[in-house]
Amino acid sequence: MAGVKIQTAQTENAITLAQLKAYLKVDSSDDDTVLGIIKQTVDSWAKEYTGRTLCTTTYDFFIDDLADQNVPIQEGIYDGVDMNFAKTTINLPYSPVSAITHVKYYADDDTATTWASSNYRLDSASMPSRFCLQRNITYPTGLRPTSGFEIRYVAGYGGESAVPQQIKQACLIYASYLFEHRGDNEKDIKAPYSATSLLEPYVIKNLSTNPYKTNSNYGVLG
Repeated sequence: MAGVKIQTAQTENAITLAQLKAYLKVDSSDDDTVLGIIKQTVDSWAKEYTGRTLCTTTYDFFIDDLADQNVPIQEGIYDGVDMNFAKTTINLPYSPVSAITHVKYYADDDTATTWASSNYRLDSASMPSRFCLQRNITYPTGLRPTSGFEIRYVAGYGGESAVPQQIKQACLIYASYLFEHRGDNEKDIKAPYSATSLLEPYVIKNLSTNPYKTNSNYGVLG
């Protein structure tokens, strides 16, 4: 099993308040609070829809075990670490990843040991980005039973200005829709097709017969 925790949250969103007000042709500041909430909402929506981090965020990615024979077989559907054991790579959720800050592993007594950066490298050209072992390197052993291996990494395109224009436009379209329908008594206000179609080229898809490979939906804890 695996999980992702936000270490350093993003400080920007895919669109700014000024951009949203210009798109809506809103001149007054009367609705700034509502528009600020909508701005954050559509940023989160685009992130979850595409599986990508938009603005710079630092994550801690925890993995229970790194040996396939130690991964328990469970009944039903569950998320395992998105890992290719044969090629010693681990897919990093919420790519694109710009840097791996550190890698640590934990013993049974919770003692943390920093793993040398010479043991691994970042493949940022792939999507999702991948953590890769260097040649002839093996993973550490003797990890604690849960969250024994930690990868801290920085993900996202950068600041708001670096977010692809198609994603920004999708956020503006959905934000406009939410603003127009604010207060409506609907159970589910879905994003317009014109917005989702703009995001489709950016959706990270993972189709595999490997039972250990998932769509990286590990759930992010702030």
